Amino acid sequence: MSWFQLATAYSSLCSWSEAVDAYERALALDPDNAVTMFDLGGAHWNSGNAAMAAEIWTAAKERFPDHELSAKLQRDFSALFSNSTAGEPGDDAP
Repeated sequence: MSWFQLATAYSSLCSWSEAVDAYERALALDPDNAVTMFDLGGAHWNSGNAAMAAEIWTAAKERFPDHELSAKLQRDFSALFSNSTAGEPGDDAP
């Protein structure tokens, strides 16, 4: 089983700190995996750490500007990226 698979399994169980750890390990092994980076931000968001989610998602959008998840984040969480203060999870959820 890969770190990414383990991270998605932890995510499906809402075990966010374990998911974050596994996504970070997966990203360390494959830093060019856009989905892993976006999912890491999502795990932080779901754990209640909106500031870290915004930081990771901003870096992911800059690194992978043409990825479909960049457009989805900009569309669904535009308020998160239009100001310097991150909101709370659920503030701008679709």
